[in-house]
Amino acid sequence: MKSLRSKKKLTQSELAKILGVARTTYAMYEQGQREPDYETLQKIADYFEVTVDYLLGREEKKTPSWSDEDEFDKWVNDPEVYKFYKEFNDSPEERRQALLAVWEILKKQK
Repeated sequence: MKSLRSKKKLTQSELAKILGVARTTYAMYEQGQREPDYETLQKIADYFEVTVDYLLGREEKKTPSWSDEDEFDKWVNDPEVYKFYKEFNDSPEERRQALLAVWEILKKQK
């Protein structure tokens, strides 16, 4: 958890506030002196966009959908992908559904 927090450049106090726990409680999580309850564990996983299994050390990958972190970084930082995301996100629901339907058609083509 410490490495995930450090990557986001957060202090223990900042993350504790986000999670709704005391800083000392969060510090104990990092030190292995205390275990978060299920709800807090889920909040941590959601915040860092990892699986609960990853946090528990039961799987090596942070997320099941990206096997190569460099590939993900390249994709997420692509200006065209950002442009598409922005336009999609700002579109009305009806247009979003139409775009998703087109995407499904394109996925079936080889």
